Amino acid sequence: MKTLREMISGRRREPPSLMDFPREIGSRLRRQRMAFSWRQSDLAERAGVSVQTIKSVEKGEHVSYENLLRLLLVLGHGVDFLRMLESPHFPTLRAQERYWELGSTSVLHGKRIRSTTEEGR
Repeated sequence: MKTLREMISGRRREPPSLMDFPREIGSRLRRQRMAFSWRQSDLAERAGVSVQTIKSVEKGEHVSYENLLRLLLVLGHGVDFLRMLESPHFPTLRAQERYWELGSTSVLHGKRIRSTTEEGR
């Protein structure tokens, strides 16, 4: 069993480059579709997109945010997507504190938030 120190110091897997990211998304969505035993047309129908959109995504080509979101939702990733946004990686402890302060108030509704320090930029 790993010690706490080993778990903390463990390196995270490097994210794909900006150029490789769409291809990685397409590959993962394709594997999941196939694991569900869905054809491209099945996924397209469930998500409300065209079969061509599914083919494009799986090739790692450009896809609109809305279509990607439709695919994530139909594949059951809606909660995962929101959870990911609830736990961002913060550059500083102050940034994390500020994030939680902003979430507990209605400060964000209709107002621009500006950093008052170099740390927040």
